Amino acid sequence: MTNEKSKLIGIVCERSVDFEGKLDDNGYLLDNPAVKIIKVPCSGQIQPIMLETALKNGAAGTFAVGCRMGDCHYREGNKFCRERLQGKRMPKLKPMVDKRRVQAYWLSAVEYDKLKAMVDDFAAVCDTLPAPEVKAASKAASPKP
Repeated sequence: MTNEKSKLIGIVCERSVDFEGKLDDNGYLLDNPAVKIIKVPCSGQIQPIMLETALKNGAAGTFAVGCRMGDCHYREGNKFCRERLQGKRMPKLKPMVDKRRVQAYWLSAVEYDKLKAMVDDFAAVCDTLPAPEVKAASKAASPKP
């Protein structure tokens, strides 16, 4: 599962799943080096543009992880993140984002094994999706002499 196609980026609340001893020095899962984990203080800080950027930069899929609903250390950060990803709160995911390549999980500190299983399933789904279309950058108009 370490092929180029299944690279995943996870943006994770540091108070949700405990990654102690589970990541290498660069933030990749020891169990699956195709998965990069980026920690943030709260899932409420995860903006859709962060997930979109991961996809634009070549990730096959991206996911957010926050505390279980009702258990947010900062009160409602996980609720805000969920609502953004569901399109119920601004800022929302852009319409052109392939929603099949974006997931969110709400887990406690002791649920690493559950997260790993869900991420492995997500990677398998991403592997079945057609390669995302890469849009050519538009050429900037050259200045006239």
